Amino acid sequence: MRKVCIVLTCLIHFSSVAQALEATDFSAETIKPLIQKTSTFWSKAIKNKDVSILNLVYDDHAHYLPNDADAIHGKEGILAYWAASFAFMTDLYLEMETLEGTKELLYETGTGRAGILSEDGSTLELPFKYVNVWKLQPDGTYRVVIDTFNNPVKD
Repeated sequence: MRKVCIVLTCLIHFSSVAQALEATDFSAETIKPLIQKTSTFWSKAIKNKDVSILNLVYDDHAHYLPNDADAIHGKEGILAYWAASFAFMTDLYLEMETLEGTKELLYETGTGRAGILSEDGSTLELPFKYVNVWKLQPDGTYRVVIDTFNNPVKD
């Protein structure tokens, strides 16, 4: 039941994104809070070990370019990657730094932290930088078409 409630909350959010686009002239600043809220779905999916939440984030033809790993093309493969990550990821936090682009295509940059289980059972917090490209969908929502991250440069 909890998973159903989370997914319904996500769907209601996406409906509000579409309504905001219809109600206002487009600006990245207007859309920014809605994209930020959508970005929290990654953390919800990790914490709840629920890949169905991420199904609402990615475009069917999305590309995931993880650091130090092969690219994954298509939502099905990306969701399988995330589902496998549930075994060792405990949390994910994203902090948007920029959001720019057009109504049809937005690009977001930011930093994040991932909670990763270590071999001794403790949780390590790993920082990273990311870029997400969001594409306007026919239903008026935005979905990620490109998702990439890398580790920050160390001194």
